[in-house]
Amino acid sequence: MGQCLCCTTVDQSGVAVLETCGKFSGTAGPGCHCILPWTYKAASISLRLYEHRITIHSKTKDNVFVRLQLTVQVQAIPDSVEAAFYSVENPLQIITSYVENSVEAKIPLYNLDALFIERGTISQQLKNETDSVMQSYGWDIVSALITEIDPGQSITESINSIQKYQRLRVAVVDEAETDKMRRVRAAEALCESRRLAGEGLAEQRKAIVAGLRKSVELMQQNVQGLNHDDVLNLLLMNQYYDTLKSLAEGSRSNLLFIDGAGGLDSLARELRTGLTGSMK
Repeated sequence: MGQCLCCTTVDQSGVAVLETCGKFSGTAGPGCHCILPWTYKAASISLRLYEHRITIHSKTKDNVFVRLQLTVQVQAIPDSVEAAFYSVENPLQIITSYVENSVEAKIPLYNLDALFIERGTISQQLKNETDSVMQSYGWDIVSALITEIDPGQSITESINSIQKYQRLRVAVVDEAETDKMRRVRAAEALCESRRLAGEGLAEQRKAIVAGLRKSVELMQQNVQGLNHDDVLNLLLMNQYYDTLKSLAEGSRSNLLFIDGAGGLDSLARELRTGLTGSMK
């Protein structure tokens, strides 16, 4: 006795749901299949990855209303085709409900800044919670990503203004610190310059005194009858004329002429008296 067989085909990325007299009898993979006349293909479930976009409006902990754009990637579980076909009529609608419920429970726990930082953690928690439920319906949540967080144009402009002024404040502080260091370095350089100038002046005076002492000794040795006062007067006058020469080299100098030889003696006494007074 012969049997009448029917043929059916299944796409490469799908699984066929077979029923016998209205009851689930099995599945068929990709390819061509011969089935009994009372067995037929009730539906074909695609195993391709679906990308479902969900938009959710919620409020953060610091009372900022945000719009979140989520992308949920879902796929039918090959070994649970029966549950995927018979358990739910619209799996994407079920996924949307669970995702919205999970996200709306988590967003109020975070401030706006923390929400941007913890978006990866929230996405992972969302996937785990939704996946544990949807797997019982034969669907696998491959990923659940928060792709966009939009607090609105006014809030975005406010945040940008805050960041701008914070950076300006830091720049002002850095500029002030730089100016402070520049002034400190200049003061230190001036102090060091004056210290070295003082040391140089001290060494110069020491050399002058040594030269004067040597000149006095040489004059006393070479010129007979000179006493200490004569030598000192001569050296003072020599220094005096050297000073006048230096002053005369300037463009705004005035020359002073002293009449008579007695003026030189008077000038020598004044110089000697002034020098003696300054040394006391």
